[in-house]
Amino acid sequence: MGILTEVHAYLLRVITVSQIRGGADYLGRHLRANDYYSEGEREQGEWWGRGAEMLGLENQEVRLGDFLSLEKNQHPETGERLRERVAKVNWHDFVVSAPKSFSVAAMTGGDERLLDAFDRSVRNVFERLESFASVRLRKGQNYHTENTRVTGNAVAAVFRHDTSRLLDPQVHTHLVFGNVSWDRESGRWLALQPKQMAEESKEWIRGAFYRDLAGECERLGYAVESDGEAFRLKELDPQIEKLYQQRTRQRTAFESRYKELFGNDPSPKRVEEFIKERKTAAKKRFKEEFRSHFGKWPSQEKVDAFVLDPRSDKMASSSREEVHSRQRSLLTEQQKESLDAFVLTARNRVNGQDESHQQRHQEEVQKKEKLKPEVKERVPRTQKSRPSQQVQTPKQSAIRAQAYGRMEAYRRMKRGMAIARAFQGHPAGLLLRQLTTLANQKRYEDQQRTRML
Repeated sequence: MGILTEVHAYLLRVITVSQIRGGADYLGRHLRANDYYSEGEREQGEWWGRGAEMLGLENQEVRLGDFLSLEKNQHPETGERLRERVAKVNWHDFVVSAPKSFSVAAMTGGDERLLDAFDRSVRNVFERLESFASVRLRKGQNYHTENTRVTGNAVAAVFRHDTSRLLDPQVHTHLVFGNVSWDRESGRWLALQPKQMAEESKEWIRGAFYRDLAGECERLGYAVESDGEAFRLKELDPQIEKLYQQRTRQRTAFESRYKELFGNDPSPKRVEEFIKERKTAAKKRFKEEFRSHFGKWPSQEKVDAFVLDPRSDKMASSSREEVHSRQRSLLTEQQKESLDAFVLTARNRVNGQDESHQQRHQEEVQKKEKLKPEVKERVPRTQKSRPSQQVQTPKQSAIRAQAYGRMEAYRRMKRGMAIARAFQGHPAGLLLRQLTTLANQKRYEDQQRTRML
């Protein structure tokens, strides 16, 4: 339970929301480039949503032209204008992240089954979010209000990534909602109002996602521990999990520095700024913050001492294999063996469950067969007196088998003698045996045909 408490704050941020005013650069350098490494290695996104279906995009690959059309408020096929109003925000990015232990098992441990499970759980998140897609009401008594109407449809570009900016394993999916939704009441495309979607993601959608994903993990053979809000894969070595929480440690250190300098904890928004800002923006924000609090500009030494661990730039040249190799290189040989055994144990559990299920099924079938009433076969009256139809004891069966063996040996001996005499110039005996065999075979066949009739 200790490790679960330590990562609890991180896990509660499983669904984050941000607004995007641009688009082309965000798609090229962030979404399609697997977030944080290998700008030349492309991720294939996919369009989801009822709104995407109305635009002819549902389940299609996210192409740059379609993405830019929606950014420009245009229909991707006809070029027709969608919203009447001009909007500053083009996209709403909902990021759904897996727990760290899950990401370690899936990526560093190589259990690809978990990625399929994650995709299924994220699809559920999307459908729940889309059901709360809304538009703002602006006319009549709704003028100058924040009143909204639920439309239940949206257009989203979906990209799954597998690392953090520090190249730690971090499975997460971007649900990038376009700023449009079809309003049936007015018969128009209007700007998407994501407020209720964001609120519901904090309330019950996040918890439903945890339950979905935890259930998937258990079906794949992993033991799960939960405190009701977060979960982790119980049997993973906590030290391995901590090893890949670099950004969490940096954030904790930032919060400590902030409180020591300013005398209070940073707000959630300030922590989010620390997570997202690069060095230049981080220094500028700190200087203004320092001046506002103390009435003077900070020295360069204070700036350098405070602005640590800003968000780094993406690696320009790297491959998925190289990143995976780097993640594995952080482990000791003992930790590698522990991680591999952890994943293998989960796989074997599922295989064992499958085998035990089959065994139980066979036992149940056999049990049912034994419980069936015995049905005696009706024997024709002409056959009832035959010894072959009578029930024999094991001793009688053995005696009968021995007698049959002696008769077969005698027949072979007689046939051998006939063949030998034929070679000596007396073939009559061999010919007689062949004719006798043919006659017996014909008589047997006649009897079988008679029985069938």
